Amino acid sequence: MQGSVWDGRLIKATNLSLGPAACWYTSLNAAENMVTFAAGLHECSSTLQTPDSLVYSTNLSYNPTPASHPVILRTSPAVIPIECHYHRKDNVSSKAIKLTWVPLSSTLSLEERLSFSLMNDDWSTERPFNGFQLGEVMHIQADVSTGNHVDLRLFVDSYVATLSPDRDSSPRYAVLDFNGCLVDGKSVDTPSAFISPRSREDTLQLMVDAFRFAGDASNLV
Repeated sequence: MQGSVWDGRLIKATNLSLGPAACWYTSLNAAENMVTFAAGLHECSSTLQTPDSLVYSTNLSYNPTPASHPVILRTSPAVIPIECHYHRKDNVSSKAIKLTWVPLSSTLSLEERLSFSLMNDDWSTERPFNGFQLGEVMHIQADVSTGNHVDLRLFVDSYVATLSPDRDSSPRYAVLDFNGCLVDGKSVDTPSAFISPRSREDTLQLMVDAFRFAGDASNLV
């Protein structure tokens, strides 16, 4: 935000916040009167709308505080709506997927068939065993069998790891969340990432750093 002036008066950066969560600015350039906010699309309590487009909505709020006298204000508060639009096409929506590591694939009947598999390192075949050492990388592949259907582009909104087939059980770890975001992708100390470009439009591949649940004595990774 540049030229931080409201009602003809220079405003304080500390009076600005982003979203219902009231996130603060990340940098301030006083020489250029510039305030910068840096936040993920799903952060600061932004909201998401579908289906034709991904529309992330939030707002920039200005809440003035008393300046010359503690009981008076000389500027008015304001709320400026902000929307980020991303066109979304050929999306495959599904019911909740209850995925378990035994067996290492799970299918869900839609109009066709959706499957998850653990693959070997070069993605050529399924992994023949399910043992992992901490520090190794899991190669996870999701496919939708289109059959006689027109070509589909596969999206996975959420993907949860648990110790039981109940996706709502505890402990649980969201591998994919926030409408398809790779949670580990925000961390700088893991190699987790989507494989891009896609090998096929109806296939989604991702690498996830192997992990275990803290306090679990079963040695499951």
